[in-house]
Amino acid sequence: MIPDLEKIEHRIEKLESDRDEVMRLSKDLIKAAGKAISSMHAYGPKKADVLIKELKAAKERLCSKEKGFEFYSMQAHQEYVEALVLYSILGKKTIPSMESLVESEVPYLLGLMDVIGELKREAIESIRRGKKEDARIYYKIMSDIYDSTLHMRFANSVLPDFRRKQDTGRIQMESVMNEMLHL
Repeated sequence: MIPDLEKIEHRIEKLESDRDEVMRLSKDLIKAAGKAISSMHAYGPKKADVLIKELKAAKERLCSKEKGFEFYSMQAHQEYVEALVLYSILGKKTIPSMESLVESEVPYLLGLMDVIGELKREAIESIRRGKKEDARIYYKIMSDIYDSTLHMRFANSVLPDFRRKQDTGRIQMESVMNEMLHL
């Protein structure tokens, strides 16, 4: 008989259960971020206040369980950053710091790059509504994010998909600039 095998099996079962819970909570956070972003695009940041509170609560639930399983929750943190950065830009025209969002470097940078696409959507919608100055502000913020991160080059294993997100950001900026030229 192998010593401690039953104890080992129970510990592994507990690890598996904890991982499943982190994955479920991550999915909940991603859904909450998506709802908040959609609401901001449709109704503006003020109407998203309740959803932002729900988003923050979902993050707290995830953070209380994720220790040791951060690999599985990275995408959720990235979506969280994206939603809160968009919320701040739409409401105050500022980009919140990593510390103010209580996030680490990787999800902060990846979420920041993803918000360029959300700003493109806002800029195009502003152009459609005849709000040229708003479109210019969103374009400027897009440019600031892109230009500030352009020099960064890290291995994909350290900062996953960052280069692709940079390329996508550049294409999105060019698209907005093209629309603005036709104003």
